[in-house]
Amino acid sequence: MEEYNIIKPLGSGGNCNAFLGKEISSGKLVTIKKRKTEDSNLFNESVILKELDHKSVPSLYKRSSEELILEYIPGNSLEKTLIRKGLFTEKEALHIAYELAGIMRYLHGRRKPVIYRDLKPSNIVMKPDGHICLIDFGAARFYEAGDASDTLNLGTLGFAAPEQFGNLGQTDPRTDIYCFGMTILQLVSGVDTKDKDEVESFKKKGIKGISDEFIAIVDKCTRADREDRFRSFREIQEELEAIPKRRKAKKFIKAAKVLALAVVLSGVISVGIMNAEEVTIYATNDFNERMPAVKMRLGYARTWIEEFLEENEVVIK
Repeated sequence: MEEYNIIKPLGSGGNCNAFLGKEISSGKLVTIKKRKTEDSNLFNESVILKELDHKSVPSLYKRSSEELILEYIPGNSLEKTLIRKGLFTEKEALHIAYELAGIMRYLHGRRKPVIYRDLKPSNIVMKPDGHICLIDFGAARFYEAGDASDTLNLGTLGFAAPEQFGNLGQTDPRTDIYCFGMTILQLVSGVDTKDKDEVESFKKKGIKGISDEFIAIVDKCTRADREDRFRSFREIQEELEAIPKRRKAKKFIKAAKVLALAVVLSGVISVGIMNAEEVTIYATNDFNERMPAVKMRLGYARTWIEEFLEENEVVIK
């Protein structure tokens, strides 16, 4: 489109290239997506984006058969942040997970639910204000009740649910829940999501600095059988909200155990002190009773010594 200038490349997907562009008349920055191949899913993406209106989903400005003009989302993808800064803390991941679950609730809760199908760190942008935005709806589709399967099998290996490539029926909200779980797992562990053994190891053995409650949510999201996963992102948000409460309960129980132990030790020490006091009293009484006899014996000894020295004419200088 002639009214836009391309500034620089932003990235490249399977069938599209993305560029940072500028509207000539206003100077407004935009994202320009250009298709690379004839079988690009660009038109389908535009149809879906046209239906959406959410602060965490880029707005569609214009479209043609060759390109889309989208709202530009400043910031860095979570994939880049993971590479540059390292693993996310549980607090950071909890914030991201809760916001992301909210976006997915919006997509799934529409009259025509949108199944995103390609949740992964590279498709989530952390904006300068600390909030996230979901980009690249190239693999998204409308959920059609009654359909036996998807028209196209799309998704990213390692993040995609088994049903996306296993002819196990059409994708549904639980498919996105699986991708969500793998995404969050990678943020806190750095796991290679294509390595099934490594994924299972992290879920079973845990991750340093990450609570068992958080891992349990990830584990339930990423069950192979979709019937064993959470049914909705609402359930996930409720579980995420419960984590701080469960932590407090654990701390309270731990503190109660420490207090109980302190009470027991205090009792033992008190008994010890009481016994010590009894010993001290006994010793004092015994000393008072024995002291006169000791003094008498010392007196006798002194007299004997003096008499001995006098008789033997020993002079002490």
